[in-house]
Amino acid sequence: MSSVAARSSVAWLPLSANILTALTLSANILTALTLSANILAALAVSAEEPGFSMRFEDVTSAAGLSQPLAGMMGHGAAWGDFDGDGLLDLYVGGYCDRPDRDYAPAPGPVPNRMFRNLGNGRFAQVKPGGIELYARTTGALLVDLDNDATAELYVANNARSHTGRTTEPQRSAQLCRSRLYRNEQGRLVDITDSSGACPAALLSVRNVGPLDFDGDGLLDLLLIEDRFIARPRSVLLRNLGGLRFAEANAAAGLPDDLFGLGLAIADLNGDRLPDFFVAHSNRLFLSTGDGKYREALELRKVIAHQPLSGEDWPCGAAFGDLNGDGLLDLVIGVHHNPARNRVFINYGLRDGVPDFRDVTDRVGLRDPVPAKCAHVEIQDFDNDGRADIYFSAAWLDGDQLTPLIYRNHAQSDGLPVFKPLRPIKPPMVSFATGPSADFDGDGRRDLLLVSWFPQLRTRLLRNVTAPQQWLTVRARGSRSNRMALGAQVFVYRAGQAGRSDALLGFQEIATGYGYSAGQPAECHFGLGDHRQVDLRVRFPSGATLDRPNVQSCQILTVDEP
Repeated sequence: MSSVAARSSVAWLPLSANILTALTLSANILTALTLSANILAALAVSAEEPGFSMRFEDVTSAAGLSQPLAGMMGHGAAWGDFDGDGLLDLYVGGYCDRPDRDYAPAPGPVPNRMFRNLGNGRFAQVKPGGIELYARTTGALLVDLDNDATAELYVANNARSHTGRTTEPQRSAQLCRSRLYRNEQGRLVDITDSSGACPAALLSVRNVGPLDFDGDGLLDLLLIEDRFIARPRSVLLRNLGGLRFAEANAAAGLPDDLFGLGLAIADLNGDRLPDFFVAHSNRLFLSTGDGKYREALELRKVIAHQPLSGEDWPCGAAFGDLNGDGLLDLVIGVHHNPARNRVFINYGLRDGVPDFRDVTDRVGLRDPVPAKCAHVEIQDFDNDGRADIYFSAAWLDGDQLTPLIYRNHAQSDGLPVFKPLRPIKPPMVSFATGPSADFDGDGRRDLLLVSWFPQLRTRLLRNVTAPQQWLTVRARGSRSNRMALGAQVFVYRAGQAGRSDALLGFQEIATGYGYSAGQPAECHFGLGDHRQVDLRVRFPSGATLDRPNVQSCQILTVDEP
């Protein structure tokens, strides 16, 4: 049995051997697949518009990431500026409790690593310290939890209550619970024990979502626990200030049996407070406006998932405006091969509940994907002004990857029309997560694809699609939280702010969405050929900022008035 197949019972989620075999990158399997790189390239051209190509290049080695990530059994990653220099840094983590041989070409488990962005296309590994953690890391987040304009690091770990491991670091890795690190001017200090942010009873954390559920200007934490323990229990932690947290499940009216994998957070009902969707259990919770939540039971049947097998799990989730109507739609990625991913369009509020309708087949995602699609994002990767859908899977040609992106082509009967960059056919591979970010500041959204399999290796893909106009918006809160998470950003044609027929883009500032990922707290808009736009930012406090005639092709930071 190959080393990959031997790990089948302990993959990034509990996986059957036959599914893992479909992902194994052995020469025999690749030989058996008859689609050559030339054939795939021809098919790719036929799937795209004449003269158009969305392109990514592998810059992992050039960026200095290949060697330090070699052999990592990766699972979680986060982008964010931890040292305050304005550049996006990177944290990557994985599982460190397997036998040494499973990490080849590394001699044994590869710990979590932090990388500083040098601003020249390269990253430098931060010197080993407390953040070079041996754990079973399932996700990470760089987020400002004390409103001091520096990002703390939260590392979500999938711990075990006891272990039979006798060797190190495998034994410690299995017992390592989630960790919180305070940022002291670019130095990360472990404050797990004093913060209350990592409850001892919370073992199997999968996703971490920051949100200000009570509207006090401090970011709270929603920790999603998976169902693969006896009594899963996700936890909402209230931020008390001073980087101290206390459980608020009862006060917020959350059930004690909530489990899940991925998470998406946004204000769906217009009360300026965050609502959230938890994938796997597929439950949507709406704020009632007084620091409490109620489950949208009206949508249980609509968003329910009918599994093909015991391992057919909805996983990643993301909110975004797919059809340009100023409403946030929902996309769910599925952790199964084949992956029957789903798209829901938001038709507005009905009795205070968003009217989500399943339009998966009608918008072009009918074909199941022959690879797991754990992580999902809604981003405009070609800057044409239409939001695309991306999953953390890819086509594989030798060692070359083409990420699984469904390009948004146009509208038909009020619905977007999506086409994949290539026909949905093998050979395709899966990645545990894959947060996007414009790491080099050129206005094109890049991808970090984090691999569970050391043989497949983690990749940094730089977006080299032909340039178009773009705008990236960041915000600083004053009454709202400092990162302005939850702020809604509207972009209009120049001179036409507020007109629904002039809306070019709408997003909400967020991070921690999808699965096991942390993204920059910003909204990226493709503008096509628009060189000037009007901007409107609506903060969670209710304050609104209007900025007319904003020039394109810049990263713009606005302050809450």
